[in-house]
Amino acid sequence: MSRNHKSKQQPYMPFESLSNNREHKYMSNGKQCTDTTANICYSMLISPAFKDLTARQRILYVYAKTQYFGAKSRPKSDFPDIEEYKRDNGRKYFYLNHFLMSDVFGLYPKSNTRDLYADIKALIEHGFIEQVSNGKINQKRSIYTYCDKWKEWKE
Repeated sequence: MSRNHKSKQQPYMPFESLSNNREHKYMSNGKQCTDTTANICYSMLISPAFKDLTARQRILYVYAKTQYFGAKSRPKSDFPDIEEYKRDNGRKYFYLNHFLMSDVFGLYPKSNTRDLYADIKALIEHGFIEQVSNGKINQKRSIYTYCDKWKEWKE
């Protein structure tokens, strides 16, 4: 049986998680967390756009995809007055911040924000994500959404 979010959720396989129970809680950086998945289709993995990314940029995208189901903080709940984030228009909004990528995932050194933003720029240029709101302007977190422009990406 295929496991996806639209069908009845199956337990995790032993090699996928700390537990086969989808409600399993574990500690990460002193906080209780619930496992989530990052579904990525094979057609994306073999696409010219994905192959052109560096290994770290690919992993950054995987971490961004974990936000699809697992993010505790979302623009929809953080900005309840902004209609764009409330609508169910098929777009999923999320944050990518240095703390998450350095302290939680260990992908970047704490002292290096330049590489993170260069990798985010590469994901945007390759058509995997779009920046909806630039947080630098108003000293807030930048907001991103997933997109499918990678399908038409040309070198």
